[in-house]
Amino acid sequence: MRITKKVFVDLAIYMISLGVIVGVAFPFFCILIGVPRELAMRPFFRAACVLAGIVLGALNIVLARRIVGYRVNRLSQKMKHVEDILVARQTDGADQECNAESCLIEVDSEDELGDSARSFNQLVMTLSEVLATQTEVQLFSEMLASNLEVDVLADHALQRLVANLGASGGAILLEQGGDLKVVASLAIADSKVLAANARIIHTVNSMERQLVHFPSETALDGVIASFRPKELLIEPIVYKHVLLGVLVLASGSGFPGNAIDKITMFNPPLAMAFRNAITHGQMQQLAALDPLTGVYNRRFGNRRIQEELSRSVRSGTPLSLLILDIDHFKAVNDTYGHMSGDKVLVMVAQTVLGAIREGDVLVRYGGEEFLCVLPGASKHDVAAVAERIRVMVNNAVLKNADQELRVTVSVGTVSYPSDSIADVQQFIRLADEAMYEAKTTGRNRVVSL
Repeated sequence: MRITKKVFVDLAIYMISLGVIVGVAFPFFCILIGVPRELAMRPFFRAACVLAGIVLGALNIVLARRIVGYRVNRLSQKMKHVEDILVARQTDGADQECNAESCLIEVDSEDELGDSARSFNQLVMTLSEVLATQTEVQLFSEMLASNLEVDVLADHALQRLVANLGASGGAILLEQGGDLKVVASLAIADSKVLAANARIIHTVNSMERQLVHFPSETALDGVIASFRPKELLIEPIVYKHVLLGVLVLASGSGFPGNAIDKITMFNPPLAMAFRNAITHGQMQQLAALDPLTGVYNRRFGNRRIQEELSRSVRSGTPLSLLILDIDHFKAVNDTYGHMSGDKVLVMVAQTVLGAIREGDVLVRYGGEEFLCVLPGASKHDVAAVAERIRVMVNNAVLKNADQELRVTVSVGTVSYPSDSIADVQQFIRLADEAMYEAKTTGRNRVVSL
């Protein structure tokens, strides 16, 4: 029963009341045990008994406050300290942590008070782990937001995940063109075999997490690391029910108990970051591509020529350009229509792509004019490539309804450092002059400066 709003005041009232009752009843108890009635019922003796009861009640209150109140007050102070830390984190972003000295309570009894202290300590430890994980996730998300290049993003994300989840190594694989491609790896001896691993394929198909435990004698069936994993975590990277890739983490000693909870928190920002990076890459690619032929556009081509020329000047390696123009292309449009002309442009672009080397860059430079950047190609090399292009286009046939269309190209080439090149504009102008010379001297030919 509550009398006031303060527990210890109520306890004091009850204790003193009990002391008074005991003091009143004590003389009668004395009579029962043989104390003479006239002595037990003297007013002084009865008053002394009541006073003794009051003093005993007061002493009980003092002891309760010293023993129970002290511990309750200590618990309250620790709670206030934890509250101050939480408020500081929320308002000022302070990163103060709870440790055993500042936040935990010494458990010095095996009763309800001890149980309360243990429960409080467990609560603080759990809260501390949650806050630490939230801080890790926040820093992880900030790091992800600062990267839009897929390869850089994957590399940084993998390093952070390996550190935060207690892994010894791992890899990130992304879906590209229907296949899995390793975009980042750490401490994996042969990351190329990961895409064919049966467990990873199962995760791709099921989009479900796998935590695999390896006994010491178990072979790793394709996951060949520079250490022997004890556990393998395979996490699908999913954004809005669409699989983007797979995260593979291996631990040589086993993952900590909160690893699964952490990866559950890390996965959403990781998936969103990869989705943004992939979209950014697609937009960058679309901005650099000619929508008809699918090859690079003039704006991208100019920038790429500048980059390659600067690299060649620094390293002293050769760089060549060739420009080709479709002969009599206006006649194709006038005779067969612009749709047929578009098909011819696509056919020529695809033919040229089949003739150049990997690493060469094809650009649609004008209406029916294409430019090709050939890093590392000498004057002799670019002449050979240009001739191969001319022959392949000359032999190509475009079937248009019941007609067969054939076209030829005139090609001009220029090469650095064989030709004196001052800047990009001169580089392109010389190649263009060589192409026009091929035009004026008969077409369907290659002219090299």
